Amino acid sequence: MIKVKCTSILLLLLVIGTGGCANDIRDRVDVVAPEGVLEKTEFVNVLADIQLIEAASKNRVWRNDDVEKRLGDAYNEVFSKHDITERQFKASHRWWWNHPVAMKGVLLEVTERITQLEIEAR
Repeated sequence: MIKVKCTSILLLLLVIGTGGCANDIRDRVDVVAPEGVLEKTEFVNVLADIQLIEAASKNRVWRNDDVEKRLGDAYNEVFSKHDITERQFKASHRWWWNHPVAMKGVLLEVTERITQLEIEAR
């Protein structure tokens, strides 16, 4: 009787433990961004532009002493280009990073987008 109860309890804990992980929305690839968060394609495009700005900054493309101001201005240009606010970008950035499986796909698409831009620039 005790052996059966222990086995049943262990089996129940195993089912609950694995079932909880499988249903965690953060572990899904096919998440849908809620209202106020940029949808995947739009976020990929914004993030690709942001990555290009970051790369330019790190490669010292800007020869100005006020790099922080130039960087801020460049971010604002990206927000304007995509018709979003800094607040929308930050909320979207936070939401997508809280969904790591889906974010992996976003990052892969950003890499593909930047590669495509490099090809077009040649």
